[in-house]
Amino acid sequence: MNEPFSLRIFVADGDPDGLRIVERSNWVGRALVFPRAAWAQPSVADRSELQQTGVYLLLGPRPDGEGDMLYVGEGDPIRPRLESHYAQKDFWTRAIGFTTTTAVQLNKAHVQFLESRLIALARAAKRLPLDNANQPAEPSLSEADRADMEVFLGHMLGMLPVLGVHAFEQAPKAPAAKAGL
Repeated sequence: MNEPFSLRIFVADGDPDGLRIVERSNWVGRALVFPRAAWAQPSVADRSELQQTGVYLLLGPRPDGEGDMLYVGEGDPIRPRLESHYAQKDFWTRAIGFTTTTAVQLNKAHVQFLESRLIALARAAKRLPLDNANQPAEPSLSEADRADMEVFLGHMLGMLPVLGVHAFEQAPKAPAAKAGL
């Protein structure tokens, strides 16, 4: 059963389609959502959150025009990876980056775990084609860190449909046929 939650969406530049900072109640994570066109603006590229270790999603139209595609990545910090993708990946039209709001930061192994899990979930859901060439291996994490990252991932996955991203949702299972009918 899903638990109720609240999201706080701050429209940082006053444009509802521009930079949005999204926080979930009772969670240490934070999402930055922005269109590709806003990347070149200092109000986005210079955000302190992008100087942190995090995981990000790039979404945009497929080359054949038949829907969207997805790229999942991680960065330590995120900004250099997004700069590289801005220069080298033309397909994406929006990005969502996840970091933390507190002094408790994600580390490289945490975001490698999140990236690996997100790619595996997206492949299993088969909702969007992935631009990722491979499936990264999950890093070695302590039992406590793994549990923390599963909670972090669960909160991310709960927020993404509200942000218009359904790439990780499993299709509902068809009810089993009753025997003898």
